[in-house]
Amino acid sequence: MSGAPIRFSAVLALLLSSNAAIAAPDAETAKRCLRAAYMVYPYKRPGAVPMNGDRLHFFQQCMTQEGNKSAEAPKRD
Repeated sequence: MSGAPIRFSAVLALLLSSNAAIAAPDAETAKRCLRAAYMVYPYKRPGAVPMNGDRLHFFQQCMTQEGNKSAEAPKRD
């Protein structure tokens, strides 16, 4: 008798109890967050200006909040 079935059942129990595995943002939240990200950080032709990850970071934060908060532009100095 090996401990593999016990380990498998423990991993399965952890995955099922995880909130991240059960609750994922839906497509409407992704559309709303993507739209807000492009409103805050408009599209610029690649190569015309230096690019950064601000739009992606904004989108990821919006998705983690599941669109509960309204999209706010970050404060710039």
